[in-house]
Amino acid sequence: MLLSIKKIFFNLKLSLTILVLGILFLGLQLINITQYSQRLSALKSQHTLINKIISTDLSDIQMATITLTGHVAELALSTKISTSDTLLDSFLPMTEERETLSNALRSSSSNFQDFASFWLEALPAGRATMHQQMLSARNHYLTDIAHMIDYQIELIDQSISIAKTTAIALVVIGLIIFLLYTYRLNQIYRDIDMACSVDTNEKKSATATREIDFIMKRLSRKSPLMNISQSMLHPESELNNEKGMLALYNAKQLTKGSGSIFIALFEIDNHAKLSNALSKEDMAGIYKKIADIISLYEQPMDVIAHLDNHNIIFIMSRSSKDTALSEAEKILQAVHDSSFNTAKGPLKITLSGSFSLKTPASTLETSILDAAKILTKAKESGGNRIAQLR
Repeated sequence: MLLSIKKIFFNLKLSLTILVLGILFLGLQLINITQYSQRLSALKSQHTLINKIISTDLSDIQMATITLTGHVAELALSTKISTSDTLLDSFLPMTEERETLSNALRSSSSNFQDFASFWLEALPAGRATMHQQMLSARNHYLTDIAHMIDYQIELIDQSISIAKTTAIALVVIGLIIFLLYTYRLNQIYRDIDMACSVDTNEKKSATATREIDFIMKRLSRKSPLMNISQSMLHPESELNNEKGMLALYNAKQLTKGSGSIFIALFEIDNHAKLSNALSKEDMAGIYKKIADIISLYEQPMDVIAHLDNHNIIFIMSRSSKDTALSEAEKILQAVHDSSFNTAKGPLKITLSGSFSLKTPASTLETSILDAAKILTKAKESGGNRIAQLR
């Protein structure tokens, strides 16, 4: 069963989308781990602040007030950080355990801060009693901090486990995507290379993709006019010769549509030199390849022929000049980009071309002669271009 290039690229896009989403999820987990670590650091810093508060020297009450107030403010901020939501917590409902621990921590922190303030504001005679009450509040506070630290460590462990599993899955998926689509893209490239090459030994290789198989069938098809005698075909390219061109053109004009008739005349650059250097079989292969390229743009009312002077003519029926000229230029570019197999190895060639409109008042023969004069201008300009009347 032939593969579809469209489906291959759709699946590749889908696979890369899944991979990107996985990377984003991994990134969120890493951000979450960072924020959990910030919570843990805030909890640990509260230990240090508590020790600083309870060991504050109240002998200089003015300095003690400034110091203690600063430590209490830092403690309130650390408590807020240690109970704040992380990025993923914002999208998830708060668990009962986290809500209980957070409320207990905020309550005991606030209680300890109040007793610290009471201790600072107490008279010298009552400071020892207030200090003992502050130490009692500290013990409850430290217990709540320890519970919250255990909870945060558990969350960090879970997040690290999820991130690790996600990273392994992404590596495996990425490797599968790389290997699979490297193979698929190589299949597509081989098919394209096959379509762009001429088999001099007429060896036929199986294609793997549906679209290229369709193109290959068009490239390898013979002349559709099976009832035309060999006298109307050119011996090298097996296209219509001048006699066959006129017969086919006249037959198609009987059912001509509303499109205008345009003539594109092509000649291989440095034809004489190339013809002397290559065998007749190689030249025949080149002409057949050029004919195959032109046939990709052929429509029902068109005529392709190989003239006696080695020029190839493409008579087009199109609705607009821009459309016809664009196709002629694409043919020129396709030949330039193609590789032609010969007994001497792969060969690159270019074409010169002329483009003109066949007016209703002129005969086909006259229009071809005019096109040949324009073609001379293209060759004189260095070749590999389309010349037309301005």
